[in-house]
Amino acid sequence: MPSALSIAVVATLLATAFQASSAENPLPVAKFQGDVFNEMARAFGCVVSTDAVAHTLTLALEKDGSVVTVPIRMDTELHVRDSWGELGDFFAGQRVMLFMYVDDERKWTWPRAVQDELHMTARHGYFDKVVAIEAEGHSYTTAHETKNPDGTKGKDLFKRYHYDPAVKVWKGATATGIESLAVGDEVIQQQVLKDGVKVTVEIADRNGDKEIAALQDAKHHQDEDHLGLPCYVTDVDVLTGAVSFTVPWCSAARAKQLAPGAVTAVVPGDGSKAFAAALIALQEVDQRERLQMVVNSRVASRLAYGQALRLFVPGTGPAVPTGKVGVPESGK
Repeated sequence: MPSALSIAVVATLLATAFQASSAENPLPVAKFQGDVFNEMARAFGCVVSTDAVAHTLTLALEKDGSVVTVPIRMDTELHVRDSWGELGDFFAGQRVMLFMYVDDERKWTWPRAVQDELHMTARHGYFDKVVAIEAEGHSYTTAHETKNPDGTKGKDLFKRYHYDPAVKVWKGATATGIESLAVGDEVIQQQVLKDGVKVTVEIADRNGDKEIAALQDAKHHQDEDHLGLPCYVTDVDVLTGAVSFTVPWCSAARAKQLAPGAVTAVVPGDGSKAFAAALIALQEVDQRERLQMVVNSRVASRLAYGQALRLFVPGTGPAVPTGKVGVPESGK
């Protein structure tokens, strides 16, 4: 019979060999893949239409005038007025930017984000200085300062914008007209395609952008109360009623406020019968929030992986369903 010492020696040798093997062949690690991020398409265009039923956005691309329709998934970030929005917040003619995932052949798959012009320029800090205003021509010109590779100041890029006569200028909580725009202001803008020509319908300096964002934040909160938090089925076990729903980034902050034990009303995105779900635990997954919940097994049997849902924070939305679509009683 081997001695305790010999067993210990063998165990040590095996452990050392495993560690050496692990060092030579490290396990794969999920991490940010910068090469893919750099290949992702950034494309500007003007909205042609949206389809809330098919969950698609159609737009005309600026680069070649082609019209494309892209799928809007639950994890697609919809950015409107420097905040979050709904697909229905986008409107015909609105200038937006698509940030598209691509496959191994660099073909477009689906958008990580759709950003209106206000959001994209604000988040990148593109507040450019107004250098000229032509009231008679309904236009203004901005200068965008560039940087040389060594960090020194580069040349200014000038751009002329045509504005709509009813343009709104935001420098505070209340929008004014074009008369309040002045040379030297540093601004961003939202353009819209009208009669084949892009015109500016909103202009904002940094203070104005903060007010616009605050207004849209409030609207987004109201939409969450009225429409429910968007989420989708991540896992389901029918006989136990254990399910997990993932709330995308746009509503993760509201989801984090839910407390274990909360009973919520949930409405499927396809319009089928609402049901109740009780929260067991929360789990943060990157910018998203995953909800571990329990539902009636009869409900679980009709849920599908990836299915779109709307979950209502207690105190908002419809009454919590009961009966065979309600939450099973504890311990039964």
